[in-house]
Amino acid sequence: MTSVRLGRAARVYRTLVSASLRGKMQYRLDFLGSTLIQTLMGAEGMLFIGAVLWRFGPVMGWSIFDIAMLYAVSRMGNGVYMLLCNELDRFELYMVNGDFDTLLIRPWPTLFTLLARGVGIDRLAFLAQGIAAAALAAPRLVATGVIGGWDAVWLLASVAWSALLYFAVGLATAAAGFWIVRIDELQVFTMNAPSTATSYPLDIYPSWLRWVFVTLLPLGLGAYVPLRFILDKGGTALDLLWPALACPAAVWAALTLWKTGEAHYTSTGT
Repeated sequence: MTSVRLGRAARVYRTLVSASLRGKMQYRLDFLGSTLIQTLMGAEGMLFIGAVLWRFGPVMGWSIFDIAMLYAVSRMGNGVYMLLCNELDRFELYMVNGDFDTLLIRPWPTLFTLLARGVGIDRLAFLAQGIAAAALAAPRLVATGVIGGWDAVWLLASVAWSALLYFAVGLATAAAGFWIVRIDELQVFTMNAPSTATSYPLDIYPSWLRWVFVTLLPLGLGAYVPLRFILDKGGTALDLLWPALACPAAVWAALTLWKTGEAHYTSTGT
């Protein structure tokens, strides 16, 4: 029975995603143009940091290529999250407009239906930025012997861990909407600002802020912690395992908060 239900869920998800993609790809030129503009605009921060490092040298032992790889892993993790979980970023509209009510009458869990309704193909700029940064940094890091062998596997694992932690924080933030409704400003503090901050080495921040980025808002745990060991910036081999242990716990906590909030949902009254 479980395999049958999973098969049905996969078919439903594929159908909903296909419908979402068809709707968004009706205006392909607009999609390509907006993706290109977002990619270039999002690269401004990395270009600025690159210019500073090129002129003044490494910061806290991190070279321009080290930071580019950290940026790449963090950005790709964010890109995977935005691609698959775009509707969590728009969840305030479901609360304000009462659209969440329509999910409650569907024969599937609300979170499943929500995520399948809108694949963020228009957010591919995040993935493009990360891939571009990795393509620039990897040859230099390989040539200098900083990375090699199994490091490529650990880097891909770090992207996956980063994506899962983005999902956990994004889901918990969206779940807060069941109580406070308006979550746009909250997302700035829990998602947008930490996403930018953890794209760079946490060594540059005060100790209390580093603690926040690996515990309360653990977006730095998926990329920075394993990469500081991979790139030989400190830490131990356990840094490769901490994210694997933290991800299930973070996702479980976020799902628990979502289910609790859903149980207390009172609709808009319209």
